[in-house]
Formats: sequence, C-alpha cells, structure tokens
Amino acid sequence: MRPDAMKAALLTILFLLPLPAAARTDSTAFRRDTAGISERASLAEAEAEHATARFYEASPAAALRRPNRSLSQLAVRMNLRREEEARLQPLGDGALDGGFYAESFRRLDDRSVVWADARYVRGNRRNVRWNSTADYLLLYPYIVADSVGGDLTTEEYAFGGGYARRIGRFDIALRGDYRAAQEYRQVDPRPHNVVSDFTVRLGAGMELGRSVLILDLRGRLYKQNSRISFFNETNTVRELFMAGLGSILQRYSGKSGSTLTAYTGRGYAVAAQLMPHRPEGWYARAEYSRFTTDRNYRPNNSIPVSTLRTQRGEAHVAYRAGRWSLGAYAARSQRLGIEMVADRTGQGTPVDRQAMYENRIWQAGAEATVEWRRGNRRYALRPGVEWQQSAAEYLWPAREMTLSRLGGSLRGHAEWLFARWRFKASLGIGCYGAPSGTLSLPGLADYLAEYLTGTAERLNSRTLAPEAGFRAERRLRGRTACFAEAGWSPRLYEGGLAEHNLTAACGFLF
Repeated sequence: MRPDAMKAALLTILFLLPLPAAARTDSTAFRRDTAGISERASLAEAEAEHATARFYEASPAAALRRPNRSLSQLAVRMNLRREEEARLQPLGDGALDGGFYAESFRRLDDRSVVWADARYVRGNRRNVRWNSTADYLLLYPYIVADSVGGDLTTEEYAFGGGYARRIGRFDIALRGDYRAAQEYRQVDPRPHNVVSDFTVRLGAGMELGRSVLILDLRGRLYKQNSRISFFNETNTVRELFMAGLGSILQRYSGKSGSTLTAYTGRGYAVAAQLMPHRPEGWYARAEYSRFTTDRNYRPNNSIPVSTLRTQRGEAHVAYRAGRWSLGAYAARSQRLGIEMVADRTGQGTPVDRQAMYENRIWQAGAEATVEWRRGNRRYALRPGVEWQQSAAEYLWPAREMTLSRLGGSLRGHAEWLFARWRFKASLGIGCYGAPSGTLSLPGLADYLAEYLTGTAERLNSRTLAPEAGFRAERRLRGRTACFAEAGWSPRLYEGGLAEHNLTAACGFLF
C-alpha cells in the first residue's frame, strides 16, 4: 500500500474513533443502546429501506428524530463495473476502485446526537472518451474533451460530520462536508484534474403539536483546476472546448502543448419539511436549489468562457403506519448554458453574454415498503415506479435531443437473526423502457454526430436490471461484530449489450 493511502486510511479511522468514546461518557445514552450489535444493525438497515428514510437524511435537524440507535462501522470496500460498450463514453466502459469507509451515528443524550463519515477511495476508469474533466455529470456539457481518451487514475478523500441539539421546543443542527479528488493519466493526452468541494448545512426545527416543522439552508463552494498536457511535441490531438449537443467553442480549442481550465462554482438550497414526532404519520418536504459554475480559460487572462446555471425544484410526500410506508416525489431541473462573446483585440474581454443551451428534466416516482417478522426472521418488499423526461436544446445551430424513461422495480430481502450470527439475502428486478425520443443535429461533423447518436440510442434503449446481494455478520466479544457482504447488479440493454456491477466489502461494527 502506498504511504499516502495508508495515511488516508489512518486519518479516516482516527477521525471517527473519538465518537464512540464521547457517546459512552453519558450513562443515559449507554442505557438506551443496550440492544445487541446485530439488533442495532438490523434496525438501521430496516429504517433505511422505508419510504420515509430520505426525510431523516435530507435535513440535519431531523437527526434527533431518527429511530436509529448508536452504531459505527469501519469497512474496506471494492467496486467493479464492466460494460461491453460504454453507455456514456465520458464515464468510460469500466471502473475498478477500492477504499476505506467509516461512519458513525451516536446519541449523546436525550437531546443531542453527533454523526460523522469519511472515506478514502482510489481506482481506475477504463477507456474514457469525450471527456477530460472531472465531475462530468455536474459540469456537462461545458467540458474539455478529445476523441482519443484512455484510462484514468482516480483518487478521492472525503469527510463530514454533524451535530444536532434540542433546546426547549427547537432543534438546531449543523453539518459540514468536504471532498478532495484528483484524476490523471500518464500517457498523451495527459489530463490532471484537482477538485475541492465544500458543503455546509444548517437546520432548525420547531415543534407544532404532534408535528415538527424544519427549515434548512445549504451552501456549496466548488473548485476544479484542470491541466491537459502532451509530452509528444508532434501531437495531432485537438482538445475541444465543448458546448451543448456537440457544439465546439473553436476560439479556445486547439493543439497547444498545454490546456489550462478552471471551474469555480457556488450554490445554495432552501427547504421546508414537516414530519411527525414519531416515525408513524405524514411527511412532506419542498426544496429549491441553485448552483452556478463558471468555466475560465486560464492561458488568456482567465477568460470566462461559459457559465452553467443549474436549478432544481422538488417535492416529496410520504406516509408511514407501523411496518409499511408509501412515498412519492416530483422534480423539475433546468440546466442553462450562457456563453461569452469576447472581443477580437486579443485581450479576450467579454463584450456580450448569450444563453445558448438549455436542458429541462422532469422526474416523478412512487414507492412502497412493507415488512413483517416471523420469530427470528424479517422479510421486506419494496415495489416502485419512476418516470423521467429530458429535453435539451442548443440555440444556434438549432439542435435538440429528447430522452425519456419509464419503468418499475420490485426488491425484497429476507433476514435471519441468531444469537451470534445475522444473515441477509436480497433480490430485485427492474424493467425500464423509453416511450419516446428525438434527435436533431444539423451541421454537426460526422465524428461528433456518430458519438451523440450512439449515446442517444443507448440511453433510450429498453433495460432489464436484476440484482442480488448477501451479507453475513458475526458478533464478537463485547459490543462489536464483523461482517462481509457482496452484491451483483447487471444491466441488460436492448440489442444484446450488458453491463456488470460487482461490490464486495468487509469490516467491523461497534
């Protein structure tokens, strides 16, 4: 293991180890969590499967209302993805990564909780094309790309934590998260992307009869520095400054020895949530978020080449009664691309701004969860349906692409709890289709038209998505346990193409 990887792993563990000790200094919290480690792990997983789980995860102020008991986990995890043909070429046709993961949730007393998580992940993405920028799904379509591509080495370290406390009728909470990442390749073209991503969340709740009203505020700062180099002086590969639907900003694209690009982002979100004192009852949440990213061309006085403004409004509602729950959601997103028009004096001063690209996305879905117990066995079923419609347009030359997705899924599991052992087996199936789709790309170069046409066909193809998983857990001495788990989730696409996803993990609970 490399020294930097070992250091990150140790920091991950040391970051979380003080939390259990802090929780156990309070006798009330210790008495509350006298349940065995396997029972606490089973409860945490059962609560995470309900349709109401996202309401506790979305707001830091809701942490005090979580039914979960204190639980910490340290794990080593591996993820493998292999595709016969890349569904999204900017993400590659495969990936392999492994890392250290740690998380902890601790009740300090009746009025306060603390939680934290951290991870260090290192891996490789295979055959990445048409993307030389990190965080593609956040920044598209305003990326830098080339048609050659290759494998990318990835590395990420992230940590976060929060604290919530009840003061009279009010719940006050704060959470912070930080992520640092880099991607690089050691053959031409050689991108090296360095990312810094910081998010802070504030939450405040107030008791209203049998319900709790929560208001949330979130702020985010993002930065990425990207350098693309060529060691071969006879390089013939063009690095393209992409815009929407295959358009290229020719002024900044070329075959220079090095391409320097900087992304700076800032955003916020506001939300209101209503939930019951106890798990049973009605839940509702409405949220609006906005995130703006500037792409600057650094070699020429940091010209602001483009700005991407992302807005999203969403609403969620759910109901829970005993061991069953129902939930539904609807959301609308907009990605608006604004491109700068620079003067021709060579100074690159912006003289105009034009909104050239727009992508509107609508989403809706519903799910249900029902669980029942028979002695030491627990069973659960989770049916769900979802719909998504995406419409992207570029102003000039006029181009458009529409995609749709409609489908349903059914997941279930069985769990067996013994004195020293806990076993859990999971199965699921999902079926998805594309009711409609259009593509119009006039005036586009053949190689770009071929790339986008193939992407649209794969995204609009019918998909069958089975999945299976198994987890074994054994209680050790004291209040600890060890576990091992594995999962397989293939994707079978129309036309005979397939994607395989494998996960495996082992670790400790305490």
